[in-house]
Amino acid sequence: MATIETVLVRSDHCLSSGIDDDLVMIDVESGQYFALDAIGHDIWNRLEQPVRVGDLCVALEHAYSAPLDVITADVLRLLNVMAGEGLVKAVA
Repeated sequence: MATIETVLVRSDHCLSSGIDDDLVMIDVESGQYFALDAIGHDIWNRLEQPVRVGDLCVALEHAYSAPLDVITADVLRLLNVMAGEGLVKAVA
């Protein structure tokens, strides 16, 4: 389970393509498709390089002018789902 101290990065077995502001992804290992809205797309882009979840949340707070506690809860929820599906992985 990801926390604000976890460092995450995209898994390398996902292909993705932007459609307008949204993102469609396929996990080539499982064959499952996923879709993200514009903010999820932004988060995916920010996970191209390893990033500490807490730092990601602070960057999103600045980008979207939303309360950090709300962003943190939403981002952790999304990232834990993504980790469960194998779309992101923790970096040691």
